[in-house]
Amino acid sequence: MLRNYIKIAVRNLIRRKSYSILNIIGLSTGLACVIFIMNWVIDETSFDQHFPKADLVYRVVSEAGAGADRWHQAVTSMPLGPEMKELFPEVESYVRVDKNNAMMVKGDKRFVEENLIMTDPAFFEMFDINFIEGNAQTAITNPYQLVLTESMAEKYFKGEDPIGKTLKIFAYDPDGRGVDYEITGIIPDPVPSSHFTYHMVASISTMEAAFPGSLSNWDNNSYFTYVQLVPQSTASGLEEKFPLMIEHINKSEDINLNNRFYLQPLASIYLHSDLLYEFKANGSVEYIWIFSSIGIFILLLAGINYVNLSTSVALERSKETGVRKVMGAYPSNLISQHLIETLVLALFSIIIAGLLVELFKTSFYNLTEKHHIEFNRFTLVVQLLAIGVPIGILAGFIPAFSLARLRAVNALKGTIDQNSKSGLRAILVTLQFTVTLIILVGLLVVHQQLNYVQSKDLGYDRSNVLTIKVNGDEEIKKGFEAFKTDLISNTAIINVAKAGSIITSGLGNSNGHITNSNGDRHVVKMNRLAVGYDYISTYGMELLAGNDFDRQTNIDSIQAFIINETAAVSFGWTAEEAIGQQLRYAGMPGVIVGVVKDFHFNSLHHAIEPVCMYVRENFSRIVIKGRDSQELLATVTGEWKKHFPSAIFDYQFQDQALFDSYRSDQRFGTIFNVFSVLSMLIAFLGLFGLVGYTVTKRAKEIGIRKVLGATSIQVLYVLSTNFIQIIGVASLIGIPFAWYMMNNWLNEFPYRTHVQLWHFVVATGILLIIATFIIIAQAIKPLQTNPVDTLKEE
Repeated sequence: MLRNYIKIAVRNLIRRKSYSILNIIGLSTGLACVIFIMNWVIDETSFDQHFPKADLVYRVVSEAGAGADRWHQAVTSMPLGPEMKELFPEVESYVRVDKNNAMMVKGDKRFVEENLIMTDPAFFEMFDINFIEGNAQTAITNPYQLVLTESMAEKYFKGEDPIGKTLKIFAYDPDGRGVDYEITGIIPDPVPSSHFTYHMVASISTMEAAFPGSLSNWDNNSYFTYVQLVPQSTASGLEEKFPLMIEHINKSEDINLNNRFYLQPLASIYLHSDLLYEFKANGSVEYIWIFSSIGIFILLLAGINYVNLSTSVALERSKETGVRKVMGAYPSNLISQHLIETLVLALFSIIIAGLLVELFKTSFYNLTEKHHIEFNRFTLVVQLLAIGVPIGILAGFIPAFSLARLRAVNALKGTIDQNSKSGLRAILVTLQFTVTLIILVGLLVVHQQLNYVQSKDLGYDRSNVLTIKVNGDEEIKKGFEAFKTDLISNTAIINVAKAGSIITSGLGNSNGHITNSNGDRHVVKMNRLAVGYDYISTYGMELLAGNDFDRQTNIDSIQAFIINETAAVSFGWTAEEAIGQQLRYAGMPGVIVGVVKDFHFNSLHHAIEPVCMYVRENFSRIVIKGRDSQELLATVTGEWKKHFPSAIFDYQFQDQALFDSYRSDQRFGTIFNVFSVLSMLIAFLGLFGLVGYTVTKRAKEIGIRKVLGATSIQVLYVLSTNFIQIIGVASLIGIPFAWYMMNNWLNEFPYRTHVQLWHFVVATGILLIIATFIIIAQAIKPLQTNPVDTLKEE
């Protein structure tokens, strides 16, 4: 019996080639998309789950600032970890992490490496990192000790044993000539699915050796702090004691610490944390919901295609069903037969979906940057079967049940009730159009928001600005003035300045202290920006009050400060009132000489916060403003080779740096666009088949209308009326859902566009245009056919 069912199923699929091809293409494409989305979601939700102590480890983060200017940041002060260990028995151990980029020197070659971290010896135990060579207990107990990952050991010491050898690193070297770090261990490369990463791990005592007092400085909030709790304690119980800790710190250290500290579970950081100064760009739980919804929509659309096409051909098979019933077939036999046909079609789709995954997985890797996801054959087959078979059965049950319920007499006469089937198809097509409308509105809103983010006025001129990293190179620092002089003499260069940071992805922060007229002390967390004298003019920032820095400003060791307008408001001043005010910032006494208009120094996911700028001779970047980007680069490259022939020319245009800071948003937009377009193609593919079948069944009606004098336009109007009505209903249902969903997404941005009426008008218009085009394409042949040929059998 089973063999007979399969044989009939294959024959039916071959007999109805167009019906089979449309279903197989739709279902296989949908399955391939869902496999990609599902594996992306699995990877996103698995971050930091591999750490054995993940349920006991928390990151300490803080809410800083005052009043309306409070903000949440992932970094804290260096003494916080030891203080918590000392005060709270719930804390078993702590780890502090300082993230750096640094220049490395090996022989006569120089390299710039990212993700050199300084940390405590407990780092290896807390995160269960096993040593390939070396001893975890002693590897980073002393200053200037360094542990390499396997890939770094291979890069710098290929074919050698690196233990005991040294690497010269330009990090925490007070004289700027680099320091030899001793290699004490080799560890495996970090797992990609973690919210932090590292290429080299150095001892945190290096910081204290280079700059005494670093590990006890409460004003510098630039470090990640992790604590491991004892098994019996709870995070909420520990958080309740934090106010007492702050009170104790303020008394013992004679400071005014006004942070609110709280704990983040390690496993929740990647998806649920979007704070200032994250180690790297995190994921988003909203994106998980969005892509999961798209995956469900794709399966839904593929299933609707199958149900619509299957119920449409039910009339053709009614006589077959009637004969089987007369011959003694039970409804269960008919349902089984139809379900087996569905499973055969699903299996064909699964095979093609597997081939599509293999074919496009490289594109998936490039699109998502998740090269570590493996699509091994066994797992792929299991996933495809687990999704494809149930979907095939569910999608095939409705037409199978419809056929099984037919009365034998009516089936043999061909007089089955089509109203119920037409009603079902109308509901399903309406649902299909509703989903497609929501996706179309989503595409328009996402595209507009990403364009808005990239084109918004940031408060400074970002065009034709080149930034060069110094990477601690003393040669560059000593030769800067001569380099600048030669550049300025060239007509292609407008201005040159020194800087301590690049204003694209956030700044460090410290406390700003003032004493008001009542003698009360007021503290505001302020982002710090160390600059050169020509920095403000180089970026074209607008001074609202006061003056720019000049070499006559710093008098009697009093530091000159320029703040932004948000900082002035935080202290309760207008821009004019701020000028001349005394401020102690990051331990430096000074006076405010200027107030600049607010500018964005972080992504538009974060609101503008207080900023304090001051002049510092030591610098990490050179900022150069030119007239034309190509001419600018050529000029700077020539001068660089002339002045610093052995230095690394590590440059980046400001526009590119901004683009990189929105890389995760761009990636989200691209992934969203790709899968949304594919889901719409699946929907319109099903509509194409359904319209084609409808037009074929109404061929005689079309012939009669033409004989009675109807024009092609009139016939098209009759054919399209039903679909246009369905699109109207779908719009009424889909517009509120689309508005709600996209408004929720936009609320994640402090600076955002808005869902507007034209989004819905355009989305509905696109649906109407494509549906009309499909109807015209399918109706061309019947309209051009001679009515005599259509009606000759009548």
